[in-house]
Amino acid sequence: MQARIHHPRDDADGQPRFLHISWLYAQDYCEYQLYLDQVKGVEVDDTPAMVEGSAEHQRLEDEFLAKAEAEYTFEEAVEESQKTPISSRELYVEDRSLGIRGYIDELILNPDGFTVIDDKPVGRTGKVYPSSKHQVYGYCMALKHMLGPDEQRPITAAVRARGSDRIVWSEAFDTKAEKKVQRLIKRVHGLIDGDIPFKSATQAYKCRPCRFFDRLMVNGKSVSYTHLTLPTILLV
Repeated sequence: MQARIHHPRDDADGQPRFLHISWLYAQDYCEYQLYLDQVKGVEVDDTPAMVEGSAEHQRLEDEFLAKAEAEYTFEEAVEESQKTPISSRELYVEDRSLGIRGYIDELILNPDGFTVIDDKPVGRTGKVYPSSKHQVYGYCMALKHMLGPDEQRPITAAVRARGSDRIVWSEAFDTKAEKKVQRLIKRVHGLIDGDIPFKSATQAYKCRPCRFFDRLMVNGKSVSYTHLTLPTILLV
């Protein structure tokens, strides 16, 4: 059954500082990109791929809402899923103890467990990179916190090829995955707080399509790619 699940987001003053779970993807892809975006606040246009992805994401959300058969609070959905499968899109999740929050593309709640699905563009090889896995782990971590210690049903992390029903990677969110994502969350907090130096990507294929590419200079010259170090000069 498709359903809208409501979990309110509290942005009132005095709330803990949150990292967006999607930053776990950015951390693995290129920490320097995270630095420019979240620390320096550099404003650049979205890439064509980002625009296309946002449009596809909205299309899927609109289609889902048009077919939704019910509405639940998060607690109601968890209880109802003990009897019948429920799926929902764009579910807000958070873990205040770790300072993370974000929106799950699709969550499937079953009597025998939960599946957290993130939609990603996937090439013909179907390869799923660690950056995508880390982001899904973050959603799983926040979901586990919201479910509480009494919920014993397992959680599965999954990546689906965007625009399709094809699951290209799935894995149990076990103790090993939980410890790994906790280390990554701690690192991203340290990066944003200025306690840990940022590292740039070293692969040219990451730098060439980067939306910050045309805004950077090193030693007075526009960068071609790779091996960026702080401080890099922003072209304004």
